[in-house]
Amino acid sequence: MVFCGGYVPEKTLTVREQYSLVPSNISVIKVARRLRWTPERAVIRIQRALPAVMEQQIYLAIASDFGILPESMAKLMRLYLGYQELRLEDLNPHSVGENLRSSKFSTFAEYLRECLNLLKIVSKEYSEFSITIEHAGMIVLHYGTDRPELLIEMVDVNLEEICEAFGIDNGQSYNRRMRTCVWLMVKVVIPENRKNGCPDILDINDFLAMPSVKRNQLRRLFQQEIPDYLSLDTDEMRHHDALNLLKREGII
Repeated sequence: MVFCGGYVPEKTLTVREQYSLVPSNISVIKVARRLRWTPERAVIRIQRALPAVMEQQIYLAIASDFGILPESMAKLMRLYLGYQELRLEDLNPHSVGENLRSSKFSTFAEYLRECLNLLKIVSKEYSEFSITIEHAGMIVLHYGTDRPELLIEMVDVNLEEICEAFGIDNGQSYNRRMRTCVWLMVKVVIPENRKNGCPDILDINDFLAMPSVKRNQLRRLFQQEIPDYLSLDTDEMRHHDALNLLKREGII
């Protein structure tokens, strides 16, 4: 910048402006621009979703590239880490085997990458269907980072059989049936198997081969717990009570 014939260098950012969660932080500005927020709103949303300073810094480091909401990052962190927040010492690698070193942060980073990759795969290969960040996180958590999209493929290829087994009307749209069946696998079948010490379903035949009593128990559980919004169309969703609550709280 030239002023009165002389050169005035650009302002040097303070350490606070470089790393603190403040509107003048360039990372906050980038995230806000990506999400179409003001920097002030970005700070409020990040603080509310991610109180831990370390987790805030991780979010700021990746959010401008991926466009992930702070609430979504918080969901993935709690799914993977539980209520133990990431700390600075979690960056330190430790031995996990002969000539192998890893850290809590690096394993979470791999998990996060696969969750985002699964969302990307679904959006590209299934144009009429999408999954939530929470479902992506649960699928990767249960099936690991080696092709977790196999569960989606399994449901897609065997959609009619799964619907018949659970009494879901096959006359409904593809999107509604896929959304319901993936929710069913993630929220009902997988947790039920883990509670009973059973292995995760890796093939649809594992599910269809269940004793009828077991399938009927899952069907009853499914019918009791299925959120009503899963059966709504797009127009009805706009006026759903849950969405109105999120709007009133300023979350969306």
